[in-house]
Amino acid sequence: MARNAVARGIGEVVAKLASVAFYVAIARELGEGGFGDFIFALSFTTLLLLASGFGTEDLVAREVARDRSRLDHYLSNALAVKVATSVALLALAAAFVNLVGYSADARVAVYLVGAGVAVENLGRTLGSVFQATERMELLSISLIVQRVATAGAGIAVLAAGGGILQVSLVFLGGSLLGLAVAAVVMRRYVARPRMAVDRSRWWPIMRAGIPIGIVTMLLTVLLKLDQVLLSFLEGGDNSEVGLYGAAFRLVEATMFISWSFAAAFLPWVAHRGPDEGERLAQGYELGLKALSGVLVPIGVAFVILAEPFIDLLYGEAYEAAVGPLRWLGVTTVFYGLNLLASTLLVARDRPLDFARICAVVVVLNIALNLALIPPLGATGAALAAAVSSIALALLGARRIASLTGRLRVLRAFAGPVVAGAAMAAAMLAVSLPWVAEAALGACVYLLVLLLVERRLFPDDLALARSLLVR
Repeated sequence: MARNAVARGIGEVVAKLASVAFYVAIARELGEGGFGDFIFALSFTTLLLLASGFGTEDLVAREVARDRSRLDHYLSNALAVKVATSVALLALAAAFVNLVGYSADARVAVYLVGAGVAVENLGRTLGSVFQATERMELLSISLIVQRVATAGAGIAVLAAGGGILQVSLVFLGGSLLGLAVAAVVMRRYVARPRMAVDRSRWWPIMRAGIPIGIVTMLLTVLLKLDQVLLSFLEGGDNSEVGLYGAAFRLVEATMFISWSFAAAFLPWVAHRGPDEGERLAQGYELGLKALSGVLVPIGVAFVILAEPFIDLLYGEAYEAAVGPLRWLGVTTVFYGLNLLASTLLVARDRPLDFARICAVVVVLNIALNLALIPPLGATGAALAAAVSSIALALLGARRIASLTGRLRVLRAFAGPVVAGAAMAAAMLAVSLPWVAEAALGACVYLLVLLLVERRLFPDDLALARSLLVR
């Protein structure tokens, strides 16, 4: 699990750095309006295309992890379902933006970026095979190639004077390249699956994937809905969406940590037998500690250093994105905890347990956005996201306890929380250049974390040391 989390994480680091460079270039060259059009197209089509192959990615990963002889059947039919549904959903997206009366640039972005999102969804199905076979380094290869190529071509196009059309075409081309690379490395290093498309199997696969898909959809809705509601409530003026998107892209660039750990966690949990409840609980506690231990200092940095981050990457024109980044920094930690909780329940065939509470939080999120966006704009949307993520974590803890038994909360969170508080206090107590301030905070965090763990949980610290050695 540690090896696969690191392998996926390394790939995501490179991919996310490339993506951040791509989005920053768009923001700087196209301005708030053009960047807002691109972010709207990406958010809108991502939400809509969740329905393509609903839940089949985690279904493929779970079932192939349990029995690799199921690969041909699940992969070929899951891909076929995705292709059929994506075509219909993209047509629906095109009809919607034309009926509502979005600008020509926004419509073009929806067409092309939407097609790129659909292709990325196909690539995720191949990625679920890498996940199931615990070869996450192969997924990292396709991610790196796709994102680096997209960023390089996109920045070159923008430097040459390209606009939203050219940038959207680059995004689509990068998605096609990523899919091709994933297919090649799968056939070379994992398996040469036999394409056995059987339309009679489509409905059973979709029915099995629906509960998982509901969880994925609701989690994505919580991430993307704020941006879509911002666009609607601002009457189609995407300037506030651009401000929110500038902040969100920085936070999203850290989500690979959560994705990497959850992806490595799923096959391990799926392998556990019904008589391994105690081992499952211990693994989940350690997972919470590892994930929060990495995410807490990142969240603290976003909250305290929001202003220099925004100024460095986007310039003074995006000064109003500082407030949204501070609130979204809070979601950095809670997103990871919520994703890990949903992964545990999906792997144990109980996805609807998480979907029920997630649906409640989506309703809360909509209500908060309707109340906060009109007076506060992008900052209100970010505040709604922070409150919703905290509410989901609290409700999810009760569901998890019913599966694993009572969890030792102190073991999971004492070290990261105490160290995070010490880090924040140290950074606020000094007046240094932001780089030095960040370095000081990181040193304080690591020192306090080690001291707390050594004093309270020496066995966990010994385990972490042995993993690093191995």
